[in-house]
Amino acid sequence: MDTIRDYVEKVVIYVLLTSYVSVIFPDGSYKKYIRFITGAVLVAIVMKPLEVFFT
Repeated sequence: MDTIRDYVEKVVIYVLLTSYVSVIFPDGSYKKYIRFITGAVLVAIVMKPLEVFFT
């Protein structure tokens, strides 16, 4: 149960930090790259527990 809690905490903290970063950077050409990178990292974080089933 602690593993699930830790996992959810990591995801929530990452989403909050991502939101904070998106507010800090002004709208412009870098915004779309930042959204892409943060989205890719979020997908990696979400997919990490599935690694256990495939190994």
